Amino acid sequence: MNLRLKRISVLLMIAIAAIFQSCSSEDDGLVIENENQLEDIQGRIEQYQTSIENIEAPEGMEQYAQENTYASNAVFSLASLQVQALVYSSVFLSIPEDAEEQSIIGKNSQNNRTWVWSFGGVTLYYTVTSDAAFDYFTYDIEEGGIRRTFYEGRISRDGTFFEVKFNGEDGEFLLMTYNKTGSIINFTIEDGNNDKIELVFNETDQSGSIKAYESGVLTESFVWSFDGTGLYTNHLTGETFSWP
Repeated sequence: MNLRLKRISVLLMIAIAAIFQSCSSEDDGLVIENENQLEDIQGRIEQYQTSIENIEAPEGMEQYAQENTYASNAVFSLASLQVQALVYSSVFLSIPEDAEEQSIIGKNSQNNRTWVWSFGGVTLYYTVTSDAAFDYFTYDIEEGGIRRTFYEGRISRDGTFFEVKFNGEDGEFLLMTYNKTGSIINFTIEDGNNDKIELVFNETDQSGSIKAYESGVLTESFVWSFDGTGLYTNHLTGETFSWP
């Protein structure tokens, strides 16, 4: 599972690096958020960030991790997913302060707002389309007369659902999804090969699980209880290892 987390992490870091490079100002290299235009969305993203920051392994599992390899791997995997989930939130508001804003009232009274800016012969378009349930995001890059959507996503009005899709070449993509129902957080990262990492976390008692899928097939999982005890399962071999 650690290798799969590292592979997905590399893909995500490449995507994030490309975004921030494209958002850098030629004058000072700083990325400044347009908080005035997107204040409401910013509030929901901060709500999401707080939810992710509060994810912690039970104290008992932290203690078991000092002596048990499987508990240690579970703690590491949980921390890795938490970091990636926080990085995920940074892509939504990466807009330079001097970007030109365009507003259009579209069909069904949808409000379309697009920010446009250029650097080094590349033009970037960041569009937010809003309806009663969601704000939808698209981030387009135009170079050499060719325009493509680099990433697209949506955030619910109540802040309990996020989704963003990074589009690569040849149909490759990376999809990240956050959904919160009551005290239960579900966070997933998956790619076009149907490889996926899924975290389920209970905020109330810190119990949870992490599952890894390859080509849609469950291969490994960690499941832990509120007291920190847990079970690792290799679903390909049927082997199980518990802690303590």
